[in-house]
Amino acid sequence: MIAMKTARFLGKYALSDPFKLADIVRRRAIEQFSSAPSRIAITHFNGVQYELDMSLHRMMKKYFFHTHEMFLERIFERCLPPGTIFVDIGANCGYWSAYAASLVGPTGEVHAFEPVPQYFRLIRRLAQLNPAYRILANQIACGARSERLSMAVVAPRANNFDNYDTNIGSSSLAAGFLDHVRELTEAIAVSVIPFDAYVREHNLDLDRIGLIKIDVEGFESAVFDGMYEVLAHDGRKVPILCEILTDRTRAAPLDGRIIIERLEASGYRCLDATHLRPINRNALGFEENIFCC
Repeated sequence: MIAMKTARFLGKYALSDPFKLADIVRRRAIEQFSSAPSRIAITHFNGVQYELDMSLHRMMKKYFFHTHEMFLERIFERCLPPGTIFVDIGANCGYWSAYAASLVGPTGEVHAFEPVPQYFRLIRRLAQLNPAYRILANQIACGARSERLSMAVVAPRANNFDNYDTNIGSSSLAAGFLDHVRELTEAIAVSVIPFDAYVREHNLDLDRIGLIKIDVEGFESAVFDGMYEVLAHDGRKVPILCEILTDRTRAAPLDGRIIIERLEASGYRCLDATHLRPINRNALGFEENIFCC
């Protein structure tokens, strides 16, 4: 069964690449009709080993069969040739960090940020299993300034194993974001830094960064507040793949249009990541992925 959100993404994807869509459907069918291992399992992205704890959530099966958000793969492949740098802000269990490491290779770098201990350990394990690759696992969040904040965490629970609406990737630093499902969350204190400070501390070459992925569940504005220098970088714009959320009925409204307008004001062109055409800011769903370059 395909979720409504997935069906919408695939429908838009079909407009730009119907042949790749056929491959996506084939891979999805393999996942659907295959049994996944239990407990600890290892899958591979070319030479990269990626260890999974299959007990965390049903979503681990997608990670094992490489069927998670397949419509984004062509952006990674386009932006991350060998030797480039990938930045994963909101890395969660490290799926995209593992995939990106297989693209940038041993001469590239992966900088992953994940503050939640249960999920950070999978990224740390990714780095340990692949010593030939430069994978930097950072147990910290990115935001507007250096501080400590309370984070609502959706922890792995047996009674939430099959829930895709509020899953282990839904944890958020945005105040009130998960108030409607408080029974599924627990609060932890996490450290936050501005990404600009990290760039300076690690002397990252912005021209080597092939892609910055941001998936922070409503905390997008704060992340961009902390990367002013990256957004203002002269010359080539550093490519950004960002999940934006829109729900203006909330007590603290979410409005993806504000993110789009902010990036455009910094000189970016914002595309819908599913079909790589200009994003329609007047028809945003709750969750959209934008590719900005």
